[in-house]
Amino acid sequence: MLTRELISTVVPVLHPMDTGAKAMRLMGEFHLTQLPLVVDNKYQQLVEEDDVMDWEDPEMLLETIEDNSFKPAVNEQAHLFDALKVFSDFKLTALPVITKEGDYLGVITRDSLLLAMAAYNGVKEHGGIVGLDMEPRDYSLSEIARIAESNDVTLLSVNTLTIPNGRLEVMLKTNRQELSGLVATFERFNYNIKYLFTEEQGEDLLKKNYDLFMNYMSM
Repeated sequence: MLTRELISTVVPVLHPMDTGAKAMRLMGEFHLTQLPLVVDNKYQQLVEEDDVMDWEDPEMLLETIEDNSFKPAVNEQAHLFDALKVFSDFKLTALPVITKEGDYLGVITRDSLLLAMAAYNGVKEHGGIVGLDMEPRDYSLSEIARIAESNDVTLLSVNTLTIPNGRLEVMLKTNRQELSGLVATFERFNYNIKYLFTEEQGEDLLKKNYDLFMNYMSM
């Protein structure tokens, strides 16, 4: 999925003749902590709520603020994961999308990004979750997929995470809830099962993880 597919044109932009008070009002209305400043359809910078709150006079015009060169953005042809990295790096709630010429197209909001990530991870699909724990050198997606296929199980998503001890956690979202046969096969091939969740438990786990991620993004 490309970033241009996630663009929201509903979120307003700020203009040089807008006041800090108006910027704060719009941020509150759209539940965002940043809004883009746009001049002649060119993205200038991202105005942050915390900065405006420090102003002595909220009626100051945005054109009077010093250009802080804070202008994170992604190209319209960038991948969803590129946007995710920028969101994480700068703790954003809104990320401007621009053309290669710098023309402003719209923003990706944190909520729309989370919905897209949820879709990629099969959150809304029925099925269970299996967590594997292994050394990174032992990871083979082709073998994991082959084992799943041999048990008539489809992998809806595969996510990996390197944990602090250097080992790899592999989370498999499947299309089935009854996974005893799959687990037995993994164990027969010496895979370490870290956790197993039914559909209800799995949805709770994913919801918890996304809630934690959303809280992290809003810090």
